[in-house]
Amino acid sequence: MTKNTEEMETNHTFETNFLDKKLFIETYGCQMNVADSEVVASIMQMAGFEVTDNIDEADAIFVNTCSIRDNAEQKVLSRLQYFNSLKKKKKKNLLIGVIGCMAERVKEDLIQNHGVHLVAGPDSYLDLPNLVSTVERGEKAINVELSTTETYRTVMPSRIGGKSISGFISIMRGCNNFCSYCIVPYTRGRERSRDVASILGELKDLQSKGFKEVTLLGQNVNSYKIPSPLNLPQGDFAEVQSPKYNTANPVSYEVLKESVKNRRKNPTEAESFLWQNLQNKQLEGYKFRREHIIGDCIVDFVCLSKQLVIEVDGGYHNEENQKEFDQARTEYLNQKGFKVIRFTNEEVLNEIEKTLKTIKFALTQVSLEGDLEGFDFADLLKIVAESAPEMRIRFTTSHPKDMCDRTLEVIAAHHNLCKSIHLPVQSGSNKILQLMNRKYTREWYLERIAAIKRIIPESSITTDMFCGFHSETEEDHQETLSLMREVGFDMAFMFKYSERPGTYASKHLPDDVSEEIKVRRLQEIIDLQNKLSEESNKRDIGKTFEVLVEGVSKRSKEQFFGRTSQNKVVVFPREDNRIGDYVHVKINEASSATLIGEIVK
Repeated sequence: MTKNTEEMETNHTFETNFLDKKLFIETYGCQMNVADSEVVASIMQMAGFEVTDNIDEADAIFVNTCSIRDNAEQKVLSRLQYFNSLKKKKKKNLLIGVIGCMAERVKEDLIQNHGVHLVAGPDSYLDLPNLVSTVERGEKAINVELSTTETYRTVMPSRIGGKSISGFISIMRGCNNFCSYCIVPYTRGRERSRDVASILGELKDLQSKGFKEVTLLGQNVNSYKIPSPLNLPQGDFAEVQSPKYNTANPVSYEVLKESVKNRRKNPTEAESFLWQNLQNKQLEGYKFRREHIIGDCIVDFVCLSKQLVIEVDGGYHNEENQKEFDQARTEYLNQKGFKVIRFTNEEVLNEIEKTLKTIKFALTQVSLEGDLEGFDFADLLKIVAESAPEMRIRFTTSHPKDMCDRTLEVIAAHHNLCKSIHLPVQSGSNKILQLMNRKYTREWYLERIAAIKRIIPESSITTDMFCGFHSETEEDHQETLSLMREVGFDMAFMFKYSERPGTYASKHLPDDVSEEIKVRRLQEIIDLQNKLSEESNKRDIGKTFEVLVEGVSKRSKEQFFGRTSQNKVVVFPREDNRIGDYVHVKINEASSATLIGEIVK
C-alpha cells in the first residue's frame, strides 16, 4: 500500500497529482510539531495540493497531534467530531487525516472509531501523497512505521501560518532517553541527527525570506552528534572510525580487550592521579577515555573528539630500546589520525598544573578534521551562529546530562546566540528523578546551573517540572520547591502528572498520588514560580536590553512587544519602528510575566 520512505527521501516521486485540491493543517503540541507541519505542507505542495488557512475551502484536513498529555489527545478527539460534522453538512468528500505522535500511539482506533481516513506517524510524511491516493480509491490508509534514519533532510519546509520573523529548524528527531513517564521514544523513535549541510541550507532559506530569529529544535537538542562534516582522512583512518575502533584482526582484539580489563584494574599511581584530574572537568568539558583500544594499541588516555592521545610513561621509557618502541608507536597512532603527547610519572605527580596546561593547549591545537567522536551540538551552534551573524539563534529542549561547559562557552562567545537556557528538571527529589530515569541527580543539576551562571552570568534559566509522579511524598515535593528557590528560575512550564499508556511508568509505576494532592502541589509550584518570576523581572528594572520587535501589543495598538535575548517579553511604545527591527529598551516597570519600558535612542 505504501512506498518505502527511505527510498522516497531522495526521489520525492508520488503516485498521483492533486492539482486544484486544498489542504488545511491544524497543529497541536510542541514546536517540533509546528516544524513538522511545515515539512508536511512542503511535501503536499510538491504533490499538487495548495495549503489554505480557510477550513471551509479545504478538500483535506490534517491534524498534527501530540500525545505527551491526555488533555492534548482529548482536544484532538473533540476536533475530529467537529470535522466529521463538516463532512456530513458541507463536504461529503472531505478527507480527514491524523498525523504525528497521537497517530503513532493510537493507530487503527482513529480509523475504526473516530471517522479518520488516513493515519501517518512522524516518520511517514513522505508517504502522505500516496496515502491520500489510497483513500481516494476507497480504502483506509495507515503508515506508522518508525525509521532509524528519516530526518527529512531533503525537504525544504514551507513556511505556513502567515508572515513571521521567527522560524524553526529541526536538527534531530527522536529520543534515546526513555524517561519512565514519557511517550516520545515510542511515538518518534530513536535519536538521529541531521547532517550540517541540510541544516545550513534551511538556515539560508530563512535568511533569504527575511527571518530574524531561528530556533534549533530536537527532543534532546544538545545530544546532537554526527560524524565530522569536515574533510575526514580515508584509508587506515576509516578502520578506526568503526564503533569499537578495533583492529582488523579479531583474535588480537580479544586479547587486547582482556589486557584493557587488567590495566583498568591495576593503574599506576600517576595514571590514577591524572585520570582523577581528567574526570574533574578541568579541561573545558572535553571527554577522555581510559585504556582505550586504537588499532593494535592500547593507549592510556584518549580524547576522541579531538584525536588526542595522552601516554604516561615510567622511568624505563628512558631506555634506548624503549624510546625506539615509543617512537614507532607514536608514528602508528599518527597514521591513525591521532596526535600523541607523553608525560613521565614525575611530571604528572609533581607538576599536575603544568601537565593540565599542556593538555589544554594541545586540545586547542588539534583540529576537528578527522573527528572520531563526531561533530556535536557545540560545534553546530558555532557554525550556525557564524553563518547567520545577523540572526538570533535559540534552541530547545536541552537535557541536563548533555549540557557541557563547551556548549556554554560557545554561547557566551557569540552575541547572536541567545542568552537563554531552558533546562528541564522535572523534580527536585533524587528519589523521584531515579524513578523517572532522568539519568542525573539533584546535585548534578545544580552543578550545571552553577556552570551556566558562571559562564553566562546574563543568561535566563527556565525549566519544566511536574508534581504527583509515582510515590511522590510531601518531602519529595518540598525538595522540588527548595530547588526552585535555590536556582531562582526566571520562568517555568509546570504540570501535574498525567499517566500515558505505553510508557514504562504506566506498566510498572502506579499512578498512586491522588488528584486532590496533585492539584494542591501544582498550585504551590505555580505560586512560588510566579514570585520567582516577578523577582527576576524586577531585577531588570533600570537595565537596557536589545529587543527584537515581534508584533503589536494586546494592551494597545500604540505599543509593540518583543523579546530580549533572555526570552523575556517587553512592551514598549511603537513610535516609528517596524516588526523585525532591533531596538534598545530601558525597563521601567515589571510584573511576573512582562517587562515594560521605553525606547532608548
